[in-house]
Amino acid sequence: MPRREGVGPVGMMTCKEVSTLISSGELADSSFGRRLSVRLHLAMCRHCRNFQRQVAALARSAKAAAAAFEQDAPADLESRIVHRLRH
Repeated sequence: MPRREGVGPVGMMTCKEVSTLISSGELADSSFGRRLSVRLHLAMCRHCRNFQRQVAALARSAKAAAAAFEQDAPADLESRIVHRLRH
């Protein structure tokens, strides 16, 4: 028999459900009841809290890397690379 979402709009969620919502980015678009269920789960589950922090850190790193690639390379980059390769 499939697991029920709980009684009413707020039910206990599994780690798999919470981690899927966190990693997919769908949490922001979820209903109030679902967001509340996730918050309750996170309040009790240190593993999912750690996972949420890790996903946030990855997102920040990805944004920083993207910003770094948007900048133009220094004009003397090629000569500096060649100099370091020769020495």
